[in-house]
Amino acid sequence: MASARREKRAARVAPKVAKPAKTAARIRAKRNTPNKDHILEVTIELLERSGEHGFRIEDLQARTKISKSSLYLAFGSRDGLLAAAYARMFAAQVMESISGLQSVVEMARNAKDLRLSLHAATAFVAAPERHKSRLDRISILAGVRGRPEFREYLSQAQRDLTAAITRLLEIARHRELINLRQHSPRVAAQFIQAVTLGRVIAEIEDLDDEKNRAEWVVAVNDLIDHMLFDGLIDD
Repeated sequence: MASARREKRAARVAPKVAKPAKTAARIRAKRNTPNKDHILEVTIELLERSGEHGFRIEDLQARTKISKSSLYLAFGSRDGLLAAAYARMFAAQVMESISGLQSVVEMARNAKDLRLSLHAATAFVAAPERHKSRLDRISILAGVRGRPEFREYLSQAQRDLTAAITRLLEIARHRELINLRQHSPRVAAQFIQAVTLGRVIAEIEDLDDEKNRAEWVVAVNDLIDHMLFDGLIDD
């Protein structure tokens, strides 16, 4: 009995042991959701400034505050990011080409109007200010080597451009603005693109040769006149 009373008394005076505090739930830092448009805009800016060899993922991260894991989750890899950026650059050039030619065709009232506008377009395309655009496009096209995914991006953009120019030529033929007798509209569309892009060859030789530029414009206009307007306009 005495022993039982002593145990009860000890229990009353013994200090209460504090219960362990609940562990606070870990608060994870919110992961930045990549804004693909912004990332591609910054990527293009960095590529234009430093080129592909000078492009660093770290510079992109510093500008966009995006983690490398989020970046690769969005684009798959460095090559995937570059492919998307180059495709956007190429698409912008494509849209510029299409919109300019579309305006020329829509505003033409007759074959002479269209020919005059195309001659003006040739002079515009040959301007030295367009040299960078041509170099950019050639650099983008050269980047497809060994990159099947990248090649597919650009192949689709190029098919879209050729198809759009082909449709415009078909519209012009339907309105009797051009006389495509020997070649299909698609081949004519490809030829026009090849000639205008090929201006870069003369520019590499001498960008400031105005005499050569003027002669080149005349030569291109002669070729286009023969292809599109032969037998349609009497000068």
